[in-house]
Amino acid sequence: MNIVPLKQVGRWAAIALIGLTVLSCKKDHPKPEPEPEPTDRTEGQLIKDDIYKYYKLYSLWADGSVPDYLNNPAQFTDQFNSATAVLDALKKMSPAHAAYAKWGGVLDRFSFVDGINGYDVSGQASTKMDNSDGYGISVQWFSIDGKTAKPYISFVEGGSPAQIAGFKRADIITSVNNDKENYSVEVNCPTSTCEVKDAAAYSRLRNNINTALDAANLTLQVQRANNQVFKKENLAYTSYPINPIYKDTVYTYSGNNVGYLALSSFEEIDNVTGGGKTNKATTDAAFNKFQNMQIKSLIVDLRYNGGGYVDAAVYIADKIGGTKTKGKLMLTYEMNKYMQSDAAKGLREQLNMNDTYFEGLSTLNLNKVYFLVSEETASAAEMLINVLTPHLSVEIIATETRTYGKPVGFFEQKIQNKASYWPASFILKNSRGNLGEKYNNRTEANLRDYWDGLVPDEVNIGDDVSVDVGNPQEKMLATALADAAPTSKARAALRSLSTRSIRTVEQGKIHTRPERGMIKRINR
Repeated sequence: MNIVPLKQVGRWAAIALIGLTVLSCKKDHPKPEPEPEPTDRTEGQLIKDDIYKYYKLYSLWADGSVPDYLNNPAQFTDQFNSATAVLDALKKMSPAHAAYAKWGGVLDRFSFVDGINGYDVSGQASTKMDNSDGYGISVQWFSIDGKTAKPYISFVEGGSPAQIAGFKRADIITSVNNDKENYSVEVNCPTSTCEVKDAAAYSRLRNNINTALDAANLTLQVQRANNQVFKKENLAYTSYPINPIYKDTVYTYSGNNVGYLALSSFEEIDNVTGGGKTNKATTDAAFNKFQNMQIKSLIVDLRYNGGGYVDAAVYIADKIGGTKTKGKLMLTYEMNKYMQSDAAKGLREQLNMNDTYFEGLSTLNLNKVYFLVSEETASAAEMLINVLTPHLSVEIIATETRTYGKPVGFFEQKIQNKASYWPASFILKNSRGNLGEKYNNRTEANLRDYWDGLVPDEVNIGDDVSVDVGNPQEKMLATALADAAPTSKARAALRSLSTRSIRTVEQGKIHTRPERGMIKRINR
């Protein structure tokens, strides 16, 4: 068995420094150039060794709980038959958290490893940034009358083939690939969640849509709210650059202008890359519109936002904060002892993991910010809410009772050019040093510790997927508008919706967007 000298620990740190990308908040880094490893270890053994080494060096929970085998990782890793088995064992050493029972009952339900170029690490789902694959459609079975449920398109991603083809939220799927199925299913709705009467038929119809959305080509027919039929043939399953802003507008009520911004994720925003430039220009254009219209309130729709780049979330937080937050502390990082040490100073600088202050990137002077959230709202999306809470009047309006709960972030480690590894490495905290404290109209003792999700102000509003995104007749948006613009028109709209039941179907969501985390990347 080969014994690696202790002095190589510093070299391993240098290797990791080259290969980093950070996630829930996530960051990129150049491809690593690994130092040659001892030749008496197989490729699979070396990958397992690196899983251990990077976790010990960078994991948020490395201090105290993880035994020190940096001088000879094989003493630990040779107990396990795969890279994921090593990682699972390390994650089990993180602190206990009863609410995470289905993930092993410990805090680290987030770190993951995925194979590169088809390499099998028996891994979990990978993190996808900047570009996505497929048609860009999410589906939700939904019932209006409590008797029948239909498959509604609940979300269409900006930049996707479906968005370019003209499909919209609230379209009802009536045929996939020219089939003759009847996609309406009979349901019982004793509560807001409906039960299907014919489980076998329902399963077959769900599988039809799932299979069609994973196929190389798609012909899709839908019925719109005006009962018109819309159909597109031979859409191609493809990779596409994500446009994270899928709706922005301004509502005017008796001279009171309220902005609306729907964000699906936090993709790169910079002046360097093509995608980063495009996203920056789109973001700047939306906020220029808000400034020109002199909005006093802003509604940010994060219902389908599972996270993304920290730097992008910081940029948008600064735009929202405007004149009220300029010069104030936005966020700080909590890391393990090694990451805080002088040995990791260069790495922290390359990842820009230092205290971050608002720069005043807009002239907005908002009275209140409303966040529309769901249990899919995760990571950098939660971070955005958290860092603004100490400085602005913030109200959280939720489809259910909480957000996802992911206050940790990552930077990527490329291992042997075979595995993409994301050990959870930092927590982002707001200016008060808390994970999610609420200061507006509440005492500072009322904490939002969002390991279990942020606690909303308005709960169980429901997600009415039968109404298009940005329509004031949609209940989540109407709830925010009635408070932001308390006119008779806005209040009447909400009253008219208050008696409408929002009925979803068990296991009715198809192709939902995955949570991604907070990603950090090397400064360019």
